[in-house]
Amino acid sequence: MKKLELAKLLLVSAVLAAPAAAQDLNSLPSVSEIVRLAKAGGISGPAPAAVPAPRAVKDWTVMVFMNGKNNLSEYVIKDMNEMEKLGPTDNINIITQAARIKYQAPSYPGGGYNDYPDVYPGGVVPHPGWPNPYWGGGMPPMMMKDAGVTRDASTDWAGVRRYEVVKDGDNAALSSRLIADLGSVDMGDYRQLVEFGKWAKANYPARHYMLIVWNHGSGWEMKGLDLFPVIKGISYDDETGHGINPVDLGAALRGMGGVDIYASDACLMQMAEVAYELRDAAKVIVGSEETEPGDGWAYDYFLARVHSNKGNLTPDVMAAAAVQGYKAYYAEQKDSVTQSALHTSGLAQFRVLLDQWVQLVMKEDKTMVKQALSSATSFSGAGSRDLIHFLENVHAGTKSPALKAQTAAVMKQLYDKVIFDNGATGDKFKKAYGLGVYLPGWSFDQEYGKLAWARDGKWDELVQWLTAKDETPAPNTHAQEAEAR
Repeated sequence: MKKLELAKLLLVSAVLAAPAAAQDLNSLPSVSEIVRLAKAGGISGPAPAAVPAPRAVKDWTVMVFMNGKNNLSEYVIKDMNEMEKLGPTDNINIITQAARIKYQAPSYPGGGYNDYPDVYPGGVVPHPGWPNPYWGGGMPPMMMKDAGVTRDASTDWAGVRRYEVVKDGDNAALSSRLIADLGSVDMGDYRQLVEFGKWAKANYPARHYMLIVWNHGSGWEMKGLDLFPVIKGISYDDETGHGINPVDLGAALRGMGGVDIYASDACLMQMAEVAYELRDAAKVIVGSEETEPGDGWAYDYFLARVHSNKGNLTPDVMAAAAVQGYKAYYAEQKDSVTQSALHTSGLAQFRVLLDQWVQLVMKEDKTMVKQALSSATSFSGAGSRDLIHFLENVHAGTKSPALKAQTAAVMKQLYDKVIFDNGATGDKFKKAYGLGVYLPGWSFDQEYGKLAWARDGKWDELVQWLTAKDETPAPNTHAQEAEAR
């Protein structure tokens, strides 16, 4: 390289380092000239960022969206330790977006949670997920302050982090690989769930994807309590006051390109209304009709079944590992719980058959239908009851051959094409068959109309008919409503 050209480059360097007021920019060579001189002298610029080697495509990536920004914060550490006991198999990734906040004492919604305010004015029914004051044992221990507990840095943190789960045996520390510290993000914003799903898919490609949303849950509900607006759907973020309602949950799954399995490690989410919102974004749905105990899923029990079936991990086998692991753990604890798995491919025809059933049942004696409702297995929130048990009760109570036949057709569709695994335990849930539905005992919540299930089908008309006063006419059909518009 000529000395003159080198001198020009040194001059550029010196001038750019000088105060702006002292620079004579007109005297400098152009950018193209600087590049030409650098190339001629063999001077290299900054090296481009290394492109990471593409990861091998595995059979499964399991994505766990763990929102502990509430009174479940301590369970984040507990459940990740359960994942680490066995870790993933060689052909599975387990990725978490784990969020924690500093300790918060368990709280009760002011004014309570009451599906029947007109019947029990002033009555307090704590919302699912909050410790129930009528539990004999008090609060779950993980919701109590850990006084005097010494922690290491791996478990003593707050904020939002992403981890790649690894095996470490029965170790109290978190040994999983910290991939990113996101600081503070809104875990109650469905767009954050979309971003996590897209990121995990891009960085941990797989033939199949399973998404688990981990938090409190309240089934189909679209609107929170006045004092607690966060209580709706799933993934309550106490810092922001936001939660992900079922409609936005469906949008989130579609936004990340869908998954093979969607699972809720949360209360009350296995409802027809929620499943229908997700029907075009998940092939299989796993969840609980009832409230979940504070421990939620026993991830070591789930992963033990994954490992034992690692040569045949179809979506159905993976989902059954979750259902049966949950059932086995709580059977040992002698707790009454529910957990089930269903195929979404059968939901469209199920809804068509159910709409035909609704038209027939609304011609029946309302007293008989109400009795069928009140006798059906109920769950602790969202006005939810077991759908199949309700259908059984109507089948037993009606004298109409047409209604009996249509009831049998709906139940056959559910058994043959929708629900394929059910893991209820305890006498309380002998008649919990795997799918809840909105069947309130007193009044109809107008927010229900925002659901695709209500817009596309006739279940909302049945509920309004059942909850209407005798002198109140039956609600308009969808056809009449469309005509009125």
